[in-house]
Amino acid sequence: MKRLVIYFHYDPAGRIDTACRVAVQAMQKYARVIFVTNGTLNPADRVWVRQSGAGRIERENTGFDVGAYREALLSLGREELAGYEEVILMNYTLAGPVCTLEPMLAAMDARLELDFWGLTRHYAMKSARFGGNVPEHIQSHFLALRPRLFNSEDFWRYWQEMKLPESYEQSVICHETRFTPYFAAKGYVWDTYVQTDDMKDVFVNPIMACPRELLQNRGCPFFKRRSLFTPYADELRRTDGMAARELCGYIQSETDFPLDLLVVSLLKTQPLAALAQNLHWRYLVEKRHTAPADPAALGLKLIRYELPAADPVTDWYNQQAAAEADALLGEAAAWFEKEPLLGILSPSVPLYAGCTAARRAQWLAALPALREKAPVPVDEAPLPAPNCGWMLVRESAFPDGIPECKTQLDAWRLVLTAQENGAYAAPFETAAQAVARADILNAYETAAARPADVAKQLGRLIKHRLQK
Repeated sequence: MKRLVIYFHYDPAGRIDTACRVAVQAMQKYARVIFVTNGTLNPADRVWVRQSGAGRIERENTGFDVGAYREALLSLGREELAGYEEVILMNYTLAGPVCTLEPMLAAMDARLELDFWGLTRHYAMKSARFGGNVPEHIQSHFLALRPRLFNSEDFWRYWQEMKLPESYEQSVICHETRFTPYFAAKGYVWDTYVQTDDMKDVFVNPIMACPRELLQNRGCPFFKRRSLFTPYADELRRTDGMAARELCGYIQSETDFPLDLLVVSLLKTQPLAALAQNLHWRYLVEKRHTAPADPAALGLKLIRYELPAADPVTDWYNQQAAAEADALLGEAAAWFEKEPLLGILSPSVPLYAGCTAARRAQWLAALPALREKAPVPVDEAPLPAPNCGWMLVRESAFPDGIPECKTQLDAWRLVLTAQENGAYAAPFETAAQAVARADILNAYETAAARPADVAKQLGRLIKHRLQK
């Protein structure tokens, strides 16, 4: 089948990361690819596109993926598209493939009745954010069009009349959730390759809620890179919070996809806290009878910095955590052998609530100064590490040398520099602390289910604040 792929890309720094390159090269085995980027590519990345044999369109960063697809389609025009048997609109938010594309393409080639098809679907739901009633639809990250559709007046009128969105929400409303029902109502036949109707009463968005299931058991060759950094609070409202961790475990054990290289690129573009929560970058450390690892032999350096004073109880717990970390130094160091992207390891924030509150207050106070010079994105969620004035640092994560670190602000800047260099920071704790953390969470969840207990706790909080 003669195919054309219009591949949409965006990176604020104009980089084409490894995941994009893998996807483009995989599609080029089956199609001509036109690479459309919103913005300006780095010169070296522009050279890569040319050498890959792909066409290239660089455009103003307007209209999100909708604007990119529209410009590419209108630039090519009806006459050129008429020479293809299939046109695929695909974007960089998909990572992969984790397996050969042959089964998917062969299966859908045999579906001669289809006028358009997609990789996955999103089921109907109610959402005020996306216009109220969201219909069942093909997700716009991979949409294949057949001649009966793209040679029609209906198709070209759709794009010519398209108002370019000014926000992500508008792009979903005006195109992603509209395209499928709009053309289905005109009699065009559609379906998706990945079949998930058996779980539509469980998850409205299976590729995000259970990506491992789609890859492992339903032949899906791609996954969403957003799985690794989606807002974790949203995940916990919809799932058990393990989707990204299970996905990555499957990819690492069962595929050849270069997951670490994707993580390195995401560290440059996403807040560390979001990645750490989704991937559960928290490590268990226990005193062993065997000889512990030698930090110096592993290229590690122990750094202590001055922790801002808080209340006496908080200070006491932070000091205890740092002292206990000293006794686990060798065991903590062993994690650097297992996790090649781990750059900084520190004790977890003590379980005392005052420690968490103090750290958040310190972070928010420092946030304007951090944002001013941060080489990577930062948000209001505090960095997962360092904590307690103690951290174990991989020297190779700092090719220009480890900067001086004396204060909490210095420590946070150190983490952001490591992140820019493709390394992450994480906390560690003992198994006993992990069990206690789970018990505390269970106590909070139990209390939250009883309105009277919530009101009581709120009353105590108000009383405490008034007394201050």
